Amino acid sequence: MSPIAPAARKLLHASRMPVRWGDMDALGHVNNAEYLRYFEQARIDWLEGLGYAVDGKGPQGPILAKVTVTYLRPVVYPSELEIRLYAGHVGNSSFTLAGEIVNARDAAERFTEGEFVTVWLDNAAARSVRFPDRIRAALEAPA
Repeated sequence: MSPIAPAARKLLHASRMPVRWGDMDALGHVNNAEYLRYFEQARIDWLEGLGYAVDGKGPQGPILAKVTVTYLRPVVYPSELEIRLYAGHVGNSSFTLAGEIVNARDAAERFTEGEFVTVWLDNAAARSVRFPDRIRAALEAPA
């Protein structure tokens, strides 16, 4: 995550999700892959909230190009999480979202942080294209 503190970033979206018993692994904490799913669902919720179906059936849509995740402390069942997305770098055909997963009941308890580079793709041509202005406006609007 960027050295900019989360409080100084523009919060785009927050999702709350309960930890399911099946999210845990043999070591008794949430499996590392589940954090990626939590972030994925928050990104989908954000894009769908802007009016973009993320079903892969449209002429254009997002693909994830790069993920960087830092695990800060383990999550155990039962817990309720808040997954937060912040605006990051904005390019022509790609944008970066920063994210963090915190305890929904005590946001000072941070579990994970990450960055997610999304490229907007013309599905038929299989090449990147400028992403929609509505998404650009959400990313670039003042905090």
